[in-house]
Amino acid sequence: MEQCPIKEMEILFECVQDTENSLFEPIPAKKVRPEWFKKLPMSVDNYGKPTETIKKCPAMQDWMNMGYLIRNRHTVLVALSPNHEEEPISLALALRDDIPKDKFKKLKSLVIEYNESGSTVETDKIHDYCKSHNLLVEELQGNYVVGGHPAAQTRGSGFDDKMAFKFKLDFLITTPKGTSTYWLDPFLFNNPFFHAWQGIIDTDSFNQLTTNNMCIFYPKADSSFIIPKGTPIVQVVPFVRYPWKHKIEYRTREELIERMNDPVVDTLERRGHGGQPEFKHFYRKTLAAKKEFK
Repeated sequence: MEQCPIKEMEILFECVQDTENSLFEPIPAKKVRPEWFKKLPMSVDNYGKPTETIKKCPAMQDWMNMGYLIRNRHTVLVALSPNHEEEPISLALALRDDIPKDKFKKLKSLVIEYNESGSTVETDKIHDYCKSHNLLVEELQGNYVVGGHPAAQTRGSGFDDKMAFKFKLDFLITTPKGTSTYWLDPFLFNNPFFHAWQGIIDTDSFNQLTTNNMCIFYPKADSSFIIPKGTPIVQVVPFVRYPWKHKIEYRTREELIERMNDPVVDTLERRGHGGQPEFKHFYRKTLAAKKEFK
């Protein structure tokens, strides 16, 4: 399969503080897989017949390898505000990685108390406990948590019962002239805490210090939650802004097969692959193009 004629391009993640103190990090998406995907076998029994799983699907593999995942370098505790209309979050803390089990158990019990009461008194207890027992890496409000979007802005969407909250990343993203980036929800990781709002940013021009490093999230949880270290929160995929126009043409099946002008494809289309050995992994071996995100 022919490759795109463009030379290798660079996406710059420009960190605004030293690595040790940064909360988020970008990594190539191909380096991370959901736990359920790791455990998934290559084939399963489907009513007595062996069936390949999506682990062998090249389209799925390409999707999971696309771009870069942003993940948190520390465990994060988030307490949603009981009044979603005024502020999205009451408390946000980055926690140490080496918290003893007994102290973490106590912290979780305080979180449960807050979930049941919804009182800011309980968030004060959580904060004071973390601070007094040296469990904190950093308090995130005002630095990483920077406001939100009222539910009224998405009224009728089904995502309008809670206020969306924003996390600010530690870095700016810059891509070459004529390119942008998709910001996507890494939904295959089954994040139970929030959805990432999806969008496009023209990172070739819109890359000032306080603009293009915001992630917007809609909470799935009703009250508070703990985001484990290493959770992918958003998937960033650079792309070239080619102009496109669409055209619709109508063909008969025979005309389409003839237009392909390829004996292997011709046979594949006429017979249907039907599990024939010569057509096993045909797309992956013959048609799929290589995609690289180093």
